[in-house]
Amino acid sequence: MTVKVSHITHIDNLGSIVRQACLWSDAKRIELGLVNQNIGYSHIKQRRLARPVKVATGGTIVQYVPFNFCPRSVMLFVIHKGHLDYQGGQDRILHLISDTDTIRLTNQHCFFTDIHADLDYAEQIDDFSRITELDINRIINERYWQDFKEEKQAEFLAFESVPWATIQQIGVKTQAIANEVNALIHMAAHKPEVVVKPQWYY
Repeated sequence: MTVKVSHITHIDNLGSIVRQACLWSDAKRIELGLVNQNIGYSHIKQRRLARPVKVATGGTIVQYVPFNFCPRSVMLFVIHKGHLDYQGGQDRILHLISDTDTIRLTNQHCFFTDIHADLDYAEQIDDFSRITELDINRIINERYWQDFKEEKQAEFLAFESVPWATIQQIGVKTQAIANEVNALIHMAAHKPEVVVKPQWYY
């Protein structure tokens, strides 16, 4: 069963993603010296530097490109409210949409977790026949998630890089941002569909 997945990033990072023709993991991006507009918690990124991966090709979580199984993620809510490491709000955040099968065709070192991958007790699973165990429709895509915050943050992770060509859609909050995105990808060989989805935001 293939499942849609969503990676959020700031629009300021889109030009670099297109030029590099891929999404790099945080570890690889740092190794390559690429500048990035961070939108996440720095302390969580530090924890992910040390969190071991026991499936796929091993390493640590920071070596993998993370995706959620839904738009309007818990992290986007944090971004919307603002935190010490990023105060820019959600309006310029993009949802880069693909699916598990498309990414796995280009990267054999993938796995998923049943809850937030950063947690000690998250199960790391590389048997994709088990992806049906995730309750995507009733929990992960639920609009009100206070009672199952951890489950909503289940992750799909791909080792080191995800090709730009696997991104099928770019979800944005407003038509103004859609216009900016279309201008940024105008000359790209691969141009995902840009969709205005205010319901994917807070």
